Amino acid sequence: MATPLLAAFLFLFACCGLARAAADAGTDLLAEGRALYLEGRRTDGQPLAAGRAGGLAMAGAQSACVNCHRRSGIGGSEGRNYIPPITAASLFQVMPTGKGASPEGDGRPAYTQASLAHALRDGVDPSGRALDYLMPRYRLTDHEVQALAAYLRQLPAGAAPPADASPLDFATVIAPGVAPERGRAMVDVLQACFAEHNAGPQPERGRKKLAPGMSQHEERPWRLHVWTLEGPQGTWSAQLAQHAQSQPVFAVVGGVGKGEWQPVHRFCERESLPCLFPHVDVPVADAQAFYPLYLGKGVLLEAGLIARQVHEQSPGRRVVQVLREEDEAARAGADALQAALAAHGGATQRIALHGTLAAGAFAGVAANDLLVLWLRPADLQRLEGIAPAAGQAYVSATLAESDAVPLPTSWKAHALMAYPFELPQQRALRTLPVRHWLQAHAVPAGDERIQADAYVACSALRKAMHDAQDHLGRDYLVERLEMDMERTTVTGLYPRLALGIGQRFASKAGYLVRFDAAAPGGLVPLGERVAP
Repeated sequence: MATPLLAAFLFLFACCGLARAAADAGTDLLAEGRALYLEGRRTDGQPLAAGRAGGLAMAGAQSACVNCHRRSGIGGSEGRNYIPPITAASLFQVMPTGKGASPEGDGRPAYTQASLAHALRDGVDPSGRALDYLMPRYRLTDHEVQALAAYLRQLPAGAAPPADASPLDFATVIAPGVAPERGRAMVDVLQACFAEHNAGPQPERGRKKLAPGMSQHEERPWRLHVWTLEGPQGTWSAQLAQHAQSQPVFAVVGGVGKGEWQPVHRFCERESLPCLFPHVDVPVADAQAFYPLYLGKGVLLEAGLIARQVHEQSPGRRVVQVLREEDEAARAGADALQAALAAHGGATQRIALHGTLAAGAFAGVAANDLLVLWLRPADLQRLEGIAPAAGQAYVSATLAESDAVPLPTSWKAHALMAYPFELPQQRALRTLPVRHWLQAHAVPAGDERIQADAYVACSALRKAMHDAQDHLGRDYLVERLEMDMERTTVTGLYPRLALGIGQRFASKAGYLVRFDAAAPGGLVPLGERVAP
């Protein structure tokens, strides 16, 4: 016979087991709902099937809720089509007349699990009103409706900390290998931008003055933390996790890296942390990622520009790429060009440099070969005194680090540069407001590209945070940036910035330019700006 103490122990053990089982069941239910919402995958692993008015059938990812209601669940509108929010605060509460759930504000009772099932299966909301024809009709089991409801009850995910007077924390990342002055150039701009935000709105003057009884919205102050990484890339993830644990942040803004950015990119995606517009030579082309956003494609775009030119103008000619394999950006550019040319049957060869660049490096280059120099300024300077190869040469604007490319005149005469920025003559006008802003905020002049990118990143963040203030969450911040970037007048070094749903590079086009000392900025485009 069990003693009272043993019986109590067994009772507690059973209770703990039941609580653990309940928690596991709740976790499983949430995961099942997430798969339905984001992937269109049913609890048995089969594709979710749905139909729309007119007999249109969908399945799998095409039928996922995220396609219309977005990851945040806040929905949106396009033209006359209105997609209502389905977050917990919207779906499971009464919507009085004048406040949702239609453009006219018809209102409705709160959803229950039963009325949610009716809406999903039959297209009828809790008030008995037929849902829009855009809303698919699903055949879901009661368990699947329960799982989807569990997921919807925690939307929007990644919400900002409760609004109060405390600052909202952000971070920026400096990767190893970045010269101290380049990291400082970025941080100076971000700190000045944050200080401007924290100072509050400008005083009202003249026609901009608000009417009596109205006031400007006071936003929370921001605080910037600098996460400086050290050592090999294999340790970056742990360093980032330690930084985030010591000081949780709402988002990462800006950042600067000389080579690969993959570990930072993966960390941001894994932690559902918006990482916005770092200045990097090798951004990550990841079609499945949601949280990392980039201004441009760096060497990846340049490789595409060169590949397009070679395919259209010189098909069949061998391309010889010269690089230092230890330079991650050069290697990424060469890999991207090789892959792009191989897709059209093009042949490539690599010359890996070791030690000081000398004339012997080009001994195997034939007169008909095309030469691509994935080289930094120090190596470009060493071409002085080396006779240029006979064929067409290409250089990288990203690796050259500035428009003042230290390429000898004899090489410039038959060289083209892949150029992912706005042309100098137009860019000077576009960046004039940035230069005035830097002067007004006493920011020392530094690397133009880094400072312009940091200014664009912070300006975009300020606009998106302001627009998202009523639904402030990480997912919705990214969605606001997708909508806002196309309307921005602050483009920095780029001719145009725009994002759309699923797009992660704001600048998608560039030029091939030739060198001409008599031209404004010393560069002349070979043709129109193109997106390879």
